[in-house]
Amino acid sequence: MPAHIVVDNESGHAIHVAGCLSIFQLALDSSSYHPDPAWPACLQMFTIATGKSTYPVTLTASYDACGAGPGTPACLPGSGIPPLPAGEYRAVLFQSSNIVSVPASIPVRVTGRR
Repeated sequence: MPAHIVVDNESGHAIHVAGCLSIFQLALDSSSYHPDPAWPACLQMFTIATGKSTYPVTLTASYDACGAGPGTPACLPGSGIPPLPAGEYRAVLFQSSNIVSVPASIPVRVTGRR
């Protein structure tokens, strides 16, 4: 599901931050599942201008990894990452570093395929 992270930088100056491909990720979290997003191993500098900036992200209802060890679900054929089970989750903001105040999570209900 496409989403946007909106940052309203009222600091009066640009914020310079390091990341790789993106500085924000959005992931689903629940009482039994806690993702651990990873950023690719590259270094890019990003600038958050003063005022409002929008960063596109994609929210997926799938695990963040598969087949990587105990407690990790098996991969689907072709190394696909399996979907999360149906249930109640929270959309949580993750950052490449401590860039902005983290807003409250947003409740999300994941349903099975129809």
